[in-house]
Amino acid sequence: MRLVAISVETTGPKFSDNNRIVEIGCAEVIDGIVTERYFHVYLNSPVSIEESWIDVCGLTPEFLLDKPTFHDIAQELIEYIGHDEIILYNATHVLPFIHQEFGACSATGNISFDNDYVDILSIGNERHPDQNNSLANLCERYYVNQNPSELYGALRRAKLIADVFLAFRNEDSKKITSDLTQFREGDNLIVVKTFAEFDKAIEPFSKSALCRGVSNHEYPLLPSLFRHSEVENADLRERNLMWVFKTHAKAHLPNVPQSELEWLIIGQHHGLPTRLLDWSLSPLVACFFAVQSLSEDDAAVYIYDIGDFKKEEDVDLSKLEDIIAIFPSHNTKRVTAQSGMFTIHPSKDMKLETSKITKIKIPSNRKQYFMDKLIKYGVHQGTIFPDLDGLSNYIKFLNDY
Repeated sequence: MRLVAISVETTGPKFSDNNRIVEIGCAEVIDGIVTERYFHVYLNSPVSIEESWIDVCGLTPEFLLDKPTFHDIAQELIEYIGHDEIILYNATHVLPFIHQEFGACSATGNISFDNDYVDILSIGNERHPDQNNSLANLCERYYVNQNPSELYGALRRAKLIADVFLAFRNEDSKKITSDLTQFREGDNLIVVKTFAEFDKAIEPFSKSALCRGVSNHEYPLLPSLFRHSEVENADLRERNLMWVFKTHAKAHLPNVPQSELEWLIIGQHHGLPTRLLDWSLSPLVACFFAVQSLSEDDAAVYIYDIGDFKKEEDVDLSKLEDIIAIFPSHNTKRVTAQSGMFTIHPSKDMKLETSKITKIKIPSNRKQYFMDKLIKYGVHQGTIFPDLDGLSNYIKFLNDY
């Protein structure tokens, strides 16, 4: 089965302003694999690029001056696409441009374009209602590499569109993507705008409740090992990662870990993808991790009142069937400073979803407010990361770097 993903760049953002196509990128998909048979061309349009759009599209009238017109490449493009189904992002925006160009060609030749299509934006909106389903966000949510080597412009976007489409078709991807429908405001979702509201929101939870802060409230509770488009290969990938890590890490460790779990904790501490998920017993620490980036996404603090913990020495990873929480005994200064805890996730139960979890959402425009409050309470880079790197980052933050 063959499909063709198509992306275009235009002289302006709106079709209604008589804008035209100035770049086309196509990626071929055969039997679920993106081939390297691409189609990519820049076009000299009869309409000049809107001045305000030049910085957005990265193209200039001067660059396009010696490029072919759409009429020049129409036959080659239609032969590349054939009669196969096409894949688009935001078809209601893209199709009018494509039909307009082919329509202009049909007046001087026998060229028509009426292929069936699938719109990944529509699929994204259906699967993830009330979420930001931009192409970049869909790539992030499905762990699609957003920087395909040596591809750029409309061709790069066409490759991403194809990859997201294939991720949609992979039923295993549902195991690793976020599902906001499980959270309902007034039930297990609380929106806070002030520190007093945050304090009130955490009041009902026990002292042993686990807290985790995320900079984007859409992020699922998923360990880094499983944040990969090839979700079904997690166990094999983990064995390969740990084999290489153990082989080379011993020279850098004062004491060799005595168990597989100790190895995982050390790997997690140093950024290796593992099946561990970081938590804290401190809501303030979780709040810090939620707001520190000051990004434009709404943040969230997850509260998990699990009520049951395992000792590190009682955990047998080979017999792990359910997600469990542990007290880490192999501590580092950072784990101690952050009141760190972990949940361990088996491959058959990658993503944590349970009625025991409450989400506290912090609007993006309140992140700076919360960060300023946390600093007053002594929670900042210098205390969360008790080393010279943390101190330097704290000083940079205070001086607006």
